[in-house]
Amino acid sequence: MSAGRIDDGGAGERAGGACLLLMDLQEGLCRADGRVGGPALTAEVERRGVLTHAASALARCRDARLPVLHARVAFDAGYTRLTSGSAAFGAFRERRLMLADSAEAAIVGEVAPLPDEPVVDKGCVNPFVGTRLLSLLLARRVDHLLLGGVATNHVVEGTARHASDLGYRVTVLEDLCASRSPELHDFSITSILPSYAEVRPHVDALDDLLGAGAADR
Repeated sequence: MSAGRIDDGGAGERAGGACLLLMDLQEGLCRADGRVGGPALTAEVERRGVLTHAASALARCRDARLPVLHARVAFDAGYTRLTSGSAAFGAFRERRLMLADSAEAAIVGEVAPLPDEPVVDKGCVNPFVGTRLLSLLLARRVDHLLLGGVATNHVVEGTARHASDLGYRVTVLEDLCASRSPELHDFSITSILPSYAEVRPHVDALDDLLGAGAADR
């Protein structure tokens, strides 16, 4: 993929390189009282400090004027956006969960999108499927994706695989991720993701990308 600076109306003025993509950091998945994630996932999100690390990475990328995108599971009233054939996603429709305007579908306040940060609504694990994500990346001439989200072994893994197959350089910001157990996270981080991405803590990755002067240690 070629890189180059473009004029996109002020959003992401340093477009033409890396882009931060935060995925499924939603109230229903990340909060202890969430209706979707369940106690195991929300406990791991809290134990690993995922939202704190995500807010830190987001602040640095914003300061550096890197493009920022958000992806979330969110449905229209008729669930026409549902593309997954899995039982887990079918249950969203059966239980009327993750409607776009519902509390559980909202992105958590720690990483709430700014008005110029597009939000991609998806109906499956992979944010490339049935969405405008690829068009957003092409418009910003992105060639390097920085990924964070939950769960590690679902959306992060699926996105890393897809992006790598499309020719993108991928870096997984490991401390912005969590799974329902440490074992699931660790297996994904050590045995699956290195085939498709660099896997690094966000401070180290952003220090190398942006310079260490504004490191948040």
